[in-house]
Amino acid sequence: MSDLVATVNGTPIRRSDLDNAIQGLAMQMHRKTMDQLSAEEREEINELALEKLLARELIYQAAMALGVLADAAAVSEEKRKVMANFPTEEEFFATLEKAGIDAAAYHRMLRQDLTVNLMTERQLADLDIEPSEERIAETYRRFPEKMKRPGRVRAAHILIRPGESGREEALRRVREIRALCAEEGFGALARRFSDCPSAPGGGDLGYFRRGDMARPFEEAAFSRPVGEIGEPVETQFGFHLIKVLDREEDVPLTLEEATPKIRGFLKEEAAAAALKKWVGELRSAAEIVIM
Repeated sequence: MSDLVATVNGTPIRRSDLDNAIQGLAMQMHRKTMDQLSAEEREEINELALEKLLARELIYQAAMALGVLADAAAVSEEKRKVMANFPTEEEFFATLEKAGIDAAAYHRMLRQDLTVNLMTERQLADLDIEPSEERIAETYRRFPEKMKRPGRVRAAHILIRPGESGREEALRRVREIRALCAEEGFGALARRFSDCPSAPGGGDLGYFRRGDMARPFEEAAFSRPVGEIGEPVETQFGFHLIKVLDREEDVPLTLEEATPKIRGFLKEEAAAAALKKWVGELRSAAEIVIM
């Protein structure tokens, strides 16, 4: 029983479930792995992750009570999409095994997630959450600093992973490569040395916006002038040499241009409030024990 963190109407939520949820939130909120979180970040995410798991179980139980269940075809299609991100089917299952998840358990987890999504969509389907034109215009006027098309940069990089040689050796190598930039083109060096799949293209990552990359990488790319190759930057992937190839600044949006974004935000806000209220009602009627 020591691996239990909570029960919802007698159904257990285990430590492994919580760790998986923490890992997902760590990447989503901080673009870090779980072991890279500070104590403060870990405490915040731990609480959020547990609340997410409790809500998920409550919705799943509500779905079961109404006979709502994702069908086998939907589960198979979702599994196919996930497996497409792996080079081979064997590597996909090897990754699951490394995480301590067998194929049957993964199938159950996937079906539960899809069922929760199905039940949530059903709960929100009849709500009138379409914002009025007046509300959209008011939001546009109230938040002018947000009514912009975010700037983006185009950058190339050279990645050196620590590997078996260790962190210090990787740092030494990346500094040596940086010294070579005065004699040889950055793209050619990326093709020769980079450990990233972008190497054949000279390390070119294309355009990206804030939030798309690991935070240290992002901060370096958005703070450097075009053409400059700065000091190595360390992320969870290794050490990077970054060269900014182009930069596009923020562009103010007209009301017409901003309307789709505002409408989507207001609908998401209304749906989130309705969902929170519903989960609160489910929770008040449930027996929840936090270990």
